[in-house]
Order: sequence, then C-alpha cells, then structure tokens
Amino acid sequence: MNRHPFIEESVRRHINEIRSVVGVTACALVSSEGKILGKHFPEGDLTSSLFAAMCATVLASAEAACGSVNMERPLLVTVASSDARILIVSVGESALITAVIDMSADLPKVQGQLLNVAVRIREEEA
Repeated sequence: MNRHPFIEESVRRHINEIRSVVGVTACALVSSEGKILGKHFPEGDLTSSLFAAMCATVLASAEAACGSVNMERPLLVTVASSDARILIVSVGESALITAVIDMSADLPKVQGQLLNVAVRIREEEA
C-alpha cells in the first residue's frame, strides 16, 4: 500500500484553513489518484468519494489539454453552474484541493485564497 506524505493532523489543519475561506460550502483534500485525504461535506458523505475522484479526473484532463498545446500544468480549474462553482486547485504532483463555492462569493478572492493555501500545503509537505 502506498503511503501518502500527508499526516492526519496536517490534513485536518489544511481542511480547516480551506473551510475558513468565505464562500466555501464543502471541500476536500484529495490525492492525485482521487482518494480523499480529508474533507468537509456538511450535507453528508453520500457523494464525497465520487466528487473527489471526478475532480482528480477533471484536473488530470486539464493537465493533458494544457500539455497538448505546450502550456504548463494548470494551477486551477473552475467548473461553473447556475447555482454553484467547483474550484479544483493543484497542490502539486501528489494532491489537489477541491471546493464547492457559493454563487454569492467573490470568486477572484476565493481563487486567490485557495491558491495561497495550495502554496502553503506544497511548501509544508515538501
């Protein structure tokens, strides 16, 4: 079994930091393989594993698309619908942040804050 570099205490701290961003209604720290390392889903856990796996797939697809046009790996992918947004933020090779964002949130501000969280996680886990 592969051991992920994140330890339980640091995962809890990272999830709390992500949750503290105004506008985040649900979130997870996910391995690049789509496994949940930590999460906060207030409406239950019925779809969190599927959500994590699909977000990892979306980021991997975005990476492939960027590679096909000689772009660097994406730092962030935004999925928008009429009632919410999903932000998928690359933490590096091994993990990503996924967050459901309320439509009333200031999206550029939330994106900046989550990118900063990703940088801190990457530096801490390196």
